[in-house]
Amino acid sequence: ILLSIVFLGPSFVFEKLKVIHQTIFKPVFGRWNTTVAENRQPNFKEWSGNFGPFVKNIPLMFWLFFAGSIVLFKKMLFRLRKKDSWILTGFYIFFFFGIVFSRYSGNSIFNGDNFISKAFYYVAALLFVGSLIYYYTKYYKEGNESFKKIRFEYFLLFSLFIFTLFTVRGAIRLIMVLGTIAPIFIGFLIVESVNKFFKTKENTLKIIIGIAVILILISSIYSFFIFYKSVKAQANSFIPSSYNIQWQKAMEWVRDNTSEDAVFSHWWDYGYWVQSIGKRATILDGGNVIVYWNYLMGRLVLTGDNQDDALEFLYNHNATHLLIDSTDIGKYTAFSSIGSDENFDRYSFFGTFLLDERQTQETNNQTVLIYPGGIGVDEDLVITRDDIDFLIPAGVAGIGAITIPIQNIDGNQIYQQPEIIVVYQGQQFNVELRYLYVDGELIDFETGVNAAAFIFPRLEVVQGSIKLNELGAAFYISPRLMRAMLAQIYIMNDPLNNFPTFKLVHSEDDFFVAQIKYQECNYLILFTFKEFKVQLKFGKLNILEKKKLDKNILIQIIDLI
Repeated sequence: ILLSIVFLGPSFVFEKLKVIHQTIFKPVFGRWNTTVAENRQPNFKEWSGNFGPFVKNIPLMFWLFFAGSIVLFKKMLFRLRKKDSWILTGFYIFFFFGIVFSRYSGNSIFNGDNFISKAFYYVAALLFVGSLIYYYTKYYKEGNESFKKIRFEYFLLFSLFIFTLFTVRGAIRLIMVLGTIAPIFIGFLIVESVNKFFKTKENTLKIIIGIAVILILISSIYSFFIFYKSVKAQANSFIPSSYNIQWQKAMEWVRDNTSEDAVFSHWWDYGYWVQSIGKRATILDGGNVIVYWNYLMGRLVLTGDNQDDALEFLYNHNATHLLIDSTDIGKYTAFSSIGSDENFDRYSFFGTFLLDERQTQETNNQTVLIYPGGIGVDEDLVITRDDIDFLIPAGVAGIGAITIPIQNIDGNQIYQQPEIIVVYQGQQFNVELRYLYVDGELIDFETGVNAAAFIFPRLEVVQGSIKLNELGAAFYISPRLMRAMLAQIYIMNDPLNNFPTFKLVHSEDDFFVAQIKYQECNYLILFTFKEFKVQLKFGKLNILEKKKLDKNILIQIIDLI
């Protein structure tokens, strides 16, 4: 430290201390890192749920391995004076509480970010380290070598345990690291408590220890049994899941219908699946060796506003195919954040609005469908109201609902211009949208905000059976989303023809969606005398054929059904 101050200056040391502080309290930062779900920093109430089962809201396994760590720490110091070992053990318990409970929950006094949380953490750590230094120095000056006789295996286990506590506090994905270490301390607790029971001669103490042993054994066996049932259930039903079936079929198509030198482009999440199941090269994958490519993929392709930029990036990486997964809709916030400039110019999100039939407004010749919801405005909107222009700023205004009027003319339903209800500073604004996407078509009303209401089906449970409501849900496609490639070619099938080079070559339904389509597909035969009408219902009724059919053909159709 002294040499660093002399040769590199005091600022160098202070910068390193800042890095250590950052690592302890907020190890993950930056757009890319914070969008990866498994990098999220958990609090105690979140990660302790992995160390149940819970009895009266008490996580059994957590307190078992904590007790085991105390027993191991105390035994590690058994060569020290009894009083000194107990004092150090007390400091260790306080240190453990400082690591774990200084980030208890987001709405508690110990939320991990405020001053009292950080002070609790630092004070506990400094007291523990300081007490170790104090007693080590004291014993060294006395010529007492008890510290040198600490069993190395205990010290190694304890160090590993403390290290895993740091990691689990830092990122939720590292819970699995503690999961492999914690059972060792539970096993140690069981063995030591049983040994203590047999070595104790005094009857009263023996009874107390015996009760403790029984409780520890019952808790351990119960925890093992609950975890066993959970793992068994996952092993039996998790693989293959419906999602994996979809990917298996999609990758089968890739293997059978693309050349072996094909290169796939997509968001990084799917790289290893395409490589291992589809047997094809990818631009991005979970290794993220070149993180900058994620920025380019997010900015130029998935949220890109023109075909030329997308093709330039893909061509320079020898891409032959673009793969989009349905979960990319939910991930749009992540890759639009990563693909944005310093002012977050691409940042956006898909807002889902569900039809509320109780709010449907009906007149003699018009029905107004109301889709309530709630999302923020992603970029500034300028609207005109009573010949006055109003600025609706991004980030502070919200969209509360989508309304879609349907005109009833001579028995035909004609869609009218949709609106969004914007709430800003206590005022409500009805803003017309230029586009409406419904029944697979984009309707252009030529006026209004350059955004769209995208209508899609919703599954509803009615009297125990599943019903498909064709107008049951809607996306608000904001002006920013309307410019984006993913919304254009994936959500709306490129109705404006802004990306003509990209042609759909294959689409693979989710397993559940495929089952719903299968159930919706049924045949109805209507006949009068010798004239038969064959109809196919696939979401909606379509007349396929109408002609004279003889008896044999009718029998064949019935057999086919």
